[in-house]
Amino acid sequence: MYALQRVNPADWEQIPELVAFYDDLAKKPYCSNEKGFCYPRTKAHAIRHGYIQPNFPDIVKWLVFDIDHPNALFAYHDLNLPRPQLIEQNPDNGHAHYGYKLTEPVLLWGNAGEKPINYLRRVHKALNKALGGDPSYSGNLIKNPFSSSHNTYITGAKPSYTLDELASYLDLEYETADPIDPAQNDDQYGRNCATFEYTRHKAYPIAQQYTQAQLFKEILAIALEFNAHFDVPMFENEVRHIAWSIARYCKSGRFGVFSEKSKARFSKRQSLRVKRANKKGACNKGGLARSANYNDQRTQAQKLRAEGLSIRKIAELLKVSKTSVQKWINV
Repeated sequence: MYALQRVNPADWEQIPELVAFYDDLAKKPYCSNEKGFCYPRTKAHAIRHGYIQPNFPDIVKWLVFDIDHPNALFAYHDLNLPRPQLIEQNPDNGHAHYGYKLTEPVLLWGNAGEKPINYLRRVHKALNKALGGDPSYSGNLIKNPFSSSHNTYITGAKPSYTLDELASYLDLEYETADPIDPAQNDDQYGRNCATFEYTRHKAYPIAQQYTQAQLFKEILAIALEFNAHFDVPMFENEVRHIAWSIARYCKSGRFGVFSEKSKARFSKRQSLRVKRANKKGACNKGGLARSANYNDQRTQAQKLRAEGLSIRKIAELLKVSKTSVQKWINV
């Protein structure tokens, strides 16, 4: 049973899923009636457009996906994946955008921690892959669920999901790349983090030379130049939010103490990465020898995967970690 219900966007105030989406919008989200051009408007005005920005520049409340195939409406059901709270379908070709509401929003920069951001990225990447979503979709704009240009559906899903609940359906991929390396972060959430990290370390040494307004202009120029390197750059208002956050911090009473600590932590983290890389190189020979002991399990894992078993199931059968299975099947 698909549990799908098409709803009338004109009645959105009577539909809990649409009320939740509206409440979660920024005060002035970007919107558009055509791809390739957008502008910020008050959300009461923005919901009249065909496309709308689903998240704040610095906070993720909704995970959004672009499913580009004719049977997109039923993808979650056919693949035994969690129901999205909202689906917006193109009536002409059947393609759809999915929206999953998060129980706890994830902050992308500022006082954000690396662990929740990396967990968010892994869950998003794995769910997008499982759904067959477009890997190049930036998530900047989503088909507007309040617009009559699309077919809007609700699925009977629970009001929201934790990241752990979504992860329970998925085989998460572990990334070993430097989490602030811009070359590894040209994706929906990594761009924010990479831009923030790069820009703030450029801003700290010059912070005392300018007033807050002047510093903001300098920081914005740095952030915009960095953002331009991405295949799909962020909206300018997202970059402005990052720049303003850094400028405001640099002119706060906390800056003198915490900026030095932050730079020290950054330097220490970079040093540890170099040491880990060197250690990994030195231990490769021993690691390969130990790996040979697992040849039988590796072969068995590859065979079970070829038979269609999930990574989770294979790990249970072989009594090893999912990470080991992931490595074995990717050999």
